[in-house]
Amino acid sequence: MNKYSLALICLLAFVCACKPDTAGEQEKSEAPKTVIHYMGWYNTADAGADSLRHWKYGTANTPLLGHYDSQDKSVILCHLLWSWAAKVDAVVVNVKDEYDRQTLLKVQEVVGELRDLSGGSFDMETAISFDDQGFDLQEPLDTALFKIAQFQNENVLANDFYLKFNGKPIVFSFDYPHKFLTAETLRESLDEVFGEREALLVWNTFGEGENTEDFVDAFYPWVQPGGQWDESGLNWGSPYLDYFYGQVNRFNKPTHQFVGGGVWPGFDDRNNMSWGGNRLISRQEGSVYDSTWQYVADYSGSLSMKYVMIETWNDWNEGTEIEPSQEHQYQYLLQTERNIAQMHGLDFVADSSKYQLGLLIYEAAQNLSTTGDSAVFHTALEQFFDMNMKDAENTIAKLL
Repeated sequence: MNKYSLALICLLAFVCACKPDTAGEQEKSEAPKTVIHYMGWYNTADAGADSLRHWKYGTANTPLLGHYDSQDKSVILCHLLWSWAAKVDAVVVNVKDEYDRQTLLKVQEVVGELRDLSGGSFDMETAISFDDQGFDLQEPLDTALFKIAQFQNENVLANDFYLKFNGKPIVFSFDYPHKFLTAETLRESLDEVFGEREALLVWNTFGEGENTEDFVDAFYPWVQPGGQWDESGLNWGSPYLDYFYGQVNRFNKPTHQFVGGGVWPGFDDRNNMSWGGNRLISRQEGSVYDSTWQYVADYSGSLSMKYVMIETWNDWNEGTEIEPSQEHQYQYLLQTERNIAQMHGLDFVADSSKYQLGLLIYEAAQNLSTTGDSAVFHTALEQFFDMNMKDAENTIAKLL
């Protein structure tokens, strides 16, 4: 048995051990699904043009896993383990270039294997967020059409767990001030590949001088202060969210399917040596994250809220991550879990032990290729099934 297979089995054990029993409680489908914006562009290679992809630009905080390769399946497993345990429904991978696209394929592969292995307990879905920087830089739109057709074949048609609304795949798009594809041209490209309005385009801005509302199917807010950035970082976005959730319900477009929510813990690109703008939204010890979630809880617009985007899982360069860090440990996973539980009317007990065990599982999986002690590993799996957390921790320690 190879290292990756063992890691999958380990994660399956964790999933079965930690999946809550929600029989008789409010159905999950009655509340919005929660999705994470996931950056798959990191690499630890210290050579070549792509040496230390993105890590070299600087980060606000330090990953608990250390600098990692986004295409390391053990890393993907750990991220999926943590996010699923926090009750996240789907991972939306940001795709800018070929490296990101390969990461999406690996994420999709791992999710598919986990769904098969778990017999349905692991139920996360996948989706794409197209990053305009990865499309053509000039007319015609041939490369855009190629990439969208490739996405249709490899991500939407290749599995039954691509994120859909009313049977139609959801395509998130990240807007840029000087983008190549406008909402109109991206709409045209999607329609040429999928058929007219057969793929839902979800856009993250409006009101910036471009007609977006006629061409997109839904909007969601993206992390920003609303107004000017201030040096103290105390302007966390309340005026912007007031504007967004009010205005998005005034377009009165029959093509608009739903509204998306957006939540963020903060923002900090002061250490970003590439595109950083010395901008800060202070996390204020977690209160900003809870405040953005409160907007979701208070939402009462005419358009139904169907998805909440966490911004982000791991954009370390802009300091928006909720992935565990050396500075914050599991704080933001616990806050995520609590807010999702409240959204679904479920009970919540603050307990980071499952996240700590997830880290130990990751570390054990990293070491299996050298220890090769699958018998001890299987013992640990049995203890996970039995919810004997301390025993499992002791057993895993033998592999570390």
